[in-house]
Amino acid sequence: MYIPVISKLVKKKYISKIRLRGKGYRRLKSEDRLELLRQLKDILTKTKLSNTILFKSFFHQGDFDVELSIRQYLTVRILGLSFYKSILYSIGSNRSLSHPLPKEWRDALINQGIKVNNFNSTLLWHTYGFLLWGKGVIDELKNIYFLLKKQPNLGRYIYFADLLSTSISSNPKRHNIVNWYLRWKNRNIEINSICHSVSDISDFKLGKVNIVQTDELPKLMRTKLLKYICFFIYEVIYSFICLFFKPAFGFLLRESMKFKRVDLANDVDLARDYLFNSSSPYYRPIWTYMAEDKGSRILFYDYSTTKINIKSKNGYLTQEPWHLMNWPHYLVWDEFHAHSISSFNQCNPVIENVGHIWFSSSSMAIEIPPASIAVFDVTVFRRLELMMKGYPEEYETFKIFNQFLSDIYSVLNEMDINMVHKRKRITKGDHKGYIRRVRELNKELNYIEIASDIDPLQVIQKTKACISIPFTSTAVIAKLEGKPSVFYDPTNIIQKDDRAAHGLPVLNGIGELKVWVESIKNNIDYE
Repeated sequence: MYIPVISKLVKKKYISKIRLRGKGYRRLKSEDRLELLRQLKDILTKTKLSNTILFKSFFHQGDFDVELSIRQYLTVRILGLSFYKSILYSIGSNRSLSHPLPKEWRDALINQGIKVNNFNSTLLWHTYGFLLWGKGVIDELKNIYFLLKKQPNLGRYIYFADLLSTSISSNPKRHNIVNWYLRWKNRNIEINSICHSVSDISDFKLGKVNIVQTDELPKLMRTKLLKYICFFIYEVIYSFICLFFKPAFGFLLRESMKFKRVDLANDVDLARDYLFNSSSPYYRPIWTYMAEDKGSRILFYDYSTTKINIKSKNGYLTQEPWHLMNWPHYLVWDEFHAHSISSFNQCNPVIENVGHIWFSSSSMAIEIPPASIAVFDVTVFRRLELMMKGYPEEYETFKIFNQFLSDIYSVLNEMDINMVHKRKRITKGDHKGYIRRVRELNKELNYIEIASDIDPLQVIQKTKACISIPFTSTAVIAKLEGKPSVFYDPTNIIQKDDRAAHGLPVLNGIGELKVWVESIKNNIDYE
């Protein structure tokens, strides 16, 4: 029911919160403390939770660090955008922080001089635990219903987590992750099926391999299914009681059921390979430890090179919590990517250099004139969205990106070279000033805009060289394709020895850009 007075009050409250978050951001910026958001997140992700023996007993078996798993999960769920919003609101309103946090993390913030409303935060923390528990019960009932239905015979299979519809195609020439896997020299060659969870794609056959939409976990039959249901009833009661003392049990209910399902399953019913990607890097699902013990390979791959903060004149600023990652087997693009992974990991993983990993691709074909250079940037968010990202520096702003585009167009147009520009993606949060600049360029000669859903590899293969803004993975793709490739920074902020450059040149300012374009001009075919 729509009630105008209440709706108006809610809207007014919402706008007030946004303004206060903006005020908090401006205050941090004026004090040169934008890094605070990332610093607090780093401190919390390194603060261990106490008294986790009870959590360990929840799984009954399994050799893994349950405390680390909970920290990983909570980082993903409560230390993201909502945490940054809460901090900025607290600073902007000059009120104590209210956010669902365990006691150890509240104490860690207090030790950093952050005012914390312990009562509200404790209440939110317990409420959050109960909500997760309720969602876990509902999800598990749906899961049991799925198991009671007839299960498909997958044979020997692999499973991809978190794919997009554009990651799967019946066309073996498309540059997507499924086709990449089938070309990878270390793939499992004895599979009958490739499985995924994308719901809007019908099952089909790709060569001799079945492409099947299904659940990520193995099937259970007869006695084992009955044991699973009995275990579910027990865990629901046990976790509900424990929930009053440890809200983390709300999350552990669902995870313990997944763990039990893998434990009960026959080894042959597990995937040979489980592949996880960088859309969710920090949390390694608890059930994967049991799957690994039973012979499955647990693989983590980046569909872009690892995102790390830029190097300032004073060194590197606080990074995202890559230190939480403990995947056993990483697939990386090059030696620089491998070094980045090994520097963040303490668990001695297998790190395999496999080159450019395709992820998604559209079916659209493109025609590009011979005398063309590919230009790639990233999403340029409006100021409101940018403030909530927790970046420790202001680099990805529309002013810098507009200068990036304008400088490149000026240089290429002067030399009669086409600027083939592909935006990373189009979102509702794109900055209007950036959109206007792209529209203006579309009216110019020698400027060609490529649809954002075209895969960058197709653009790179049809152009003579590549210019990217620091630090996008397109520059590395071009390098691996044997094309001249550079990062261009119009501001002189980016350091030339930044490890995120993967050994590629960093051009600072339009003068260096002109010199580089002139150096490759003779290799460009104008016919």
